[in-house]
Amino acid sequence: MFRKLKKKINTLLVLGRYNYPTGAFLLMWPCFWGVLYNPNFSGNYLFTLLLLFIGSFVMRGAGCCINDFFDKDLDKKIKRTKNRPLAKNLVSNFDVLCFIIFQLIIGFVILINFNAKVIFFGLLIFPLVVIYPLFKRVTNFPQVILGLVFNWGVLVGFLTQNDQLNLGVIYLYLSGIFLTIAYDTIYAFQDLSDDKLVGVKSLAIYLERKPRITIFFIFFISFIFLNLSILEKKQNSITETVILTSTVFLCYIIEYVNFKNKKSYKSIFDFNVYVGAVITTVIFLQNYL
Repeated sequence: MFRKLKKKINTLLVLGRYNYPTGAFLLMWPCFWGVLYNPNFSGNYLFTLLLLFIGSFVMRGAGCCINDFFDKDLDKKIKRTKNRPLAKNLVSNFDVLCFIIFQLIIGFVILINFNAKVIFFGLLIFPLVVIYPLFKRVTNFPQVILGLVFNWGVLVGFLTQNDQLNLGVIYLYLSGIFLTIAYDTIYAFQDLSDDKLVGVKSLAIYLERKPRITIFFIFFISFIFLNLSILEKKQNSITETVILTSTVFLCYIIEYVNFKNKKSYKSIFDFNVYVGAVITTVIFLQNYL
């Protein structure tokens, strides 16, 4: 009995990608950017970061379960996803729904630690989280939707420290959106052939003929918005700001070169965990420089 329960729990954890936390970190970093953009150093902002860290993992887990629930028939036809638990019928729909609800309850318990405005913004994005998996069936731009969802934490994190949004944090949100569009489009290239066969749409398919210049352009737009965000906050000279963000630009160049040279698309995607950490450091340092 215990062994059977343990096996089911392990299967559900795999379903939620807890064994592959890259996506959770990619969801977490934007939350940290928002908190650290203009933190309340007199408050307990470190506890806020801890709550957002836990929340990122459980909400990403819930999102993956919802995604796989909608995509289980498609996943069976794609080489990379055919071994996912739902695609292989290793877990029942009832167990998956219970696990989704369990994770959402944890996420809600974390959310209610904040003020009403943060709770409202946290709940505002939830419908898009639920229906995101459906966009790949109707549009070539699901990466744009993912960018909107994955970087919503910038706004939520900022509102834990500030009473209202400002132009600087909107620039930061836009920077995150374009970064997500870039790395998730690169990630989608590994499924290009299978996606076309099963009818799944993606920006990778849309850009198949001339992807390099577009990917570079998307990275560059992300970099521009990051600089605008810091300029708006600090009113520094352009030179000082670019020096501060030069490490981020270097990360983008590394990703672009690896994509151009057709390095493992998954490894480029995973590299963004470090890119997010670099951006977090830059945003934190801009409070002091």
